Amino acid sequence: MTSKVYCYHCMTYHPPEVMRKLQTPRGERWRCIRSIEAARNNPDERDAFGEQQSELNRARARSTQAQRNFERRQYTPGC
Repeated sequence: MTSKVYCYHCMTYHPPEVMRKLQTPRGERWRCIRSIEAARNNPDERDAFGEQQSELNRARARSTQAQRNFERRQYTPGC
């Protein structure tokens, strides 16, 4: 099994080969190459990438919440 590394920008896990360590004011953090390259674009493209990533994060959060709600409904204590 391949280990994955958490990207603080995307808030998701990626394979180590697509990640780079960056120095931030709070220390070293991992960031995926895709987000690093997107940050180098002009402001309009960078904002579009950010909006796209935000929508992906919201969709992931909704999916996770829906799954938890489903699991909660399936569990009936005392049966």
